[in-house]
Formats: sequence, C-alpha cells, structure tokens
Amino acid sequence: MERKTIILGGGTFYYVRNHLALAAPAFGRTARRLNELMPESDLVLTKMADQNSNLVTNEEVKHEILRLIEDPEVKVIILNVAFCDFDGRVGNTPSGRHALRLETLEGRQILSITPAEKIIPLIREMRKDIFLVGFKTTTDATEEEQFQKGLKLLKNNRCNLVLANDTVSRNNMIITPEESYYCYTMDRELVLKELVEMIRARSVLTFHRTNFIQGESFSFEVLSNCLQQVLSFVVESGGYILNENGFTAGHFCQRIDDHSFYSSQRKTDHNKVEELGVCKVEVKDEKFTAHGAYLPSVGARSQWLLLKNNPSFDCIIHTHNPLKEGSPIPTTPQKMYQCGSLECGLNTLNHLGEFDGIKAVYLEKHGANILFKSTADPYHVIRFIEENIALGVKTS
Repeated sequence: MERKTIILGGGTFYYVRNHLALAAPAFGRTARRLNELMPESDLVLTKMADQNSNLVTNEEVKHEILRLIEDPEVKVIILNVAFCDFDGRVGNTPSGRHALRLETLEGRQILSITPAEKIIPLIREMRKDIFLVGFKTTTDATEEEQFQKGLKLLKNNRCNLVLANDTVSRNNMIITPEESYYCYTMDRELVLKELVEMIRARSVLTFHRTNFIQGESFSFEVLSNCLQQVLSFVVESGGYILNENGFTAGHFCQRIDDHSFYSSQRKTDHNKVEELGVCKVEVKDEKFTAHGAYLPSVGARSQWLLLKNNPSFDCIIHTHNPLKEGSPIPTTPQKMYQCGSLECGLNTLNHLGEFDGIKAVYLEKHGANILFKSTADPYHVIRFIEENIALGVKTS
C-alpha cells in the first residue's frame, strides 16, 4: 500500500458579517518549504495561501481533514494550518459570510468572541496509525515556556512531533513524546530540515496495539521488596516529575513468569504508585492483553523485549532524568526513535552495559533504562542510581 504524506498550510477566516471576518494570518511559506524538502508529499493550502483553493474557514479545512482520514493510504499528516482560534459575533445577528453588513455610520460596535472548535484532536482520535505533526506559536516566551506550551499541544492531541516557534525571539524547537526537544535554533531552514529528517525516520517505526481489559489495579504489594524499595527511593528523590497534564513520564516493571509481567500505568502519577498500584500484562503469541485501571506504560513492549532477552533479570526502572557527569552508563541516540516503538526497544537492548549485576543504557535526551534482579540487595541498586542519575532534574 502506498504511504501518503499530506502537508496542510495557510490560514483560515471566520466570517462575522458580510465584508467582515476574523483571521489567522498565514500564507503557506512553511508548508511550501516542507513540500520542497519532501517532494513525495502532497500539498494542501487554504485560500489565504493559494487563491485557487476552496478552503477558507475552519469548517472547510475540517471537512478536508475528515476526507483525508478516510483514505487508508494517508499515513502522515503535517498540520501547519493556522486556524482562526475564535468565532465572533456582533449583537444578536447570526454570523456568516452573507450576514447583514455593518455600517460604519452606526458607530461603535461590540464584537464578542468565543473559542472555536479544536480540529487537530480529531486526527489521532479517528486514526491512531496516522503520524501527526503539529505546530505551536508562542510570543516572547522563554525557552522553558515555549517547550511547555508545545509539549501540552503534543500530549493533548497525541501528536508524534510538534514544531514550536516564537514570533519574537525567532527561536524554534522540535518537541517529542519523550518530553524532550531538539534543534533549538533561530535558523528556520535548519529546523525544517531536521524536522523532515525526524518525520522520515519516526513515521515508519513499528507499533503494536495492546488489548485492554479495564478493571481494578493490582496492589503495589505484588511487586518484590527490592523493586518497592527502589521505587520508593526514586519517588522520594524526585525521579518522577509531574508534567502540566498531571502525570509523570517514565515507567517500571517486573516479570511474573514467562508469559506475564506487572507494569506501571500510563497517564498516572508514579509518585502515587503505592496508592494507584500497577497493571498486569499477559503475552501470548506476541499479543499483549493488559488488566488494570489504566493502560500499561507506552514502553511496555520495550519492557518485555528487554526482559525476554535478559532472562536472568526481572525488574526494570526508567526515568526521565539526565546522567551525572562522568557516569559510565553507555549513551545511545534517541532522536530517530519514538518511545514505545519496536525500534526504540531494540535500540535500548543493543546498547546495554553491565555493571556488577545491573544492566543499563542511557537514551540521549530521554532517560536511563536500568535492569536488575528482584533478589538483588535494593541498596546496591539504589547506590547505582544515586551515583549515576541526576534524580529531581528533568532530562529536557
């Protein structure tokens, strides 16, 4: 099957009255350049960017996106449209392109604006197999503010990548689901080229769905004493850091037997693991079925891959904290791999180093995966983490 990449660009209008509209000014420059860098892609522009287009309003772009979603060959959507974020109304007259025209002789008018419907969430809600690239604009934001706003867009809409740019500082960054960012620069051409490189690498990665049977979580007490103590240390040391959406990145797990394991739960606060518990994942013919109150970690398949290929180890902990200077833990690039993909798991597996009964690797701009045994002295594992990982500090 052909894999189609669609780039949408330009701005949209919201008609308030005849001869009066709200607008999000954007004229398609970025979308056109991305199309030049990706000649295999199809370019769709709004009328603001292309006078031959029939796409003027948010609603018309929405219908175009719904049409694209129906095409199973569409696998990548780069949504660079600047949507008009507000609907407007003057008085009690319903808005529209043919609504009664305002006369300047009538003097001052009051325009009431309300937030418009968000369209970007529809894409991954309807097609989880589509690789979605979003864009976030900030105005005179700090580096941290720019990152957090772009990350919020990414998480809320399940984007695979987000390019955030600031209209005052002119700084750009590419934000990833691993809660980190790349290519922080004022060089727009450089960041677009890197974005294309990352899209091409990440959009062909392998993901598998997990069957989920919702029920009660499994108690924290099902975990070994070693893993419980290591987790308690990591929590107390600030290893799991809350994001703006109220949950923590990272994961942990423990093997039960050759066909099942306990895993941390997705979109929860790992600092409350004693209260929230864990889920159980069963594996049969490489098909995963999870039981619990929440889905297992996005990294659950990577967890199982590591456990399966390291049979003498049965515990894994992963946090999004940087390495301490001088740490001997090997580092491997993460830029081309999205967390949760088979390729991310293989990248982790193939670069593990061994340290006195512990295995570990650091995924660059992501975090460390640490494998140990449930029969190990927990203080030995804790010392290893304490000596190598800067707990309390976010990787990004």
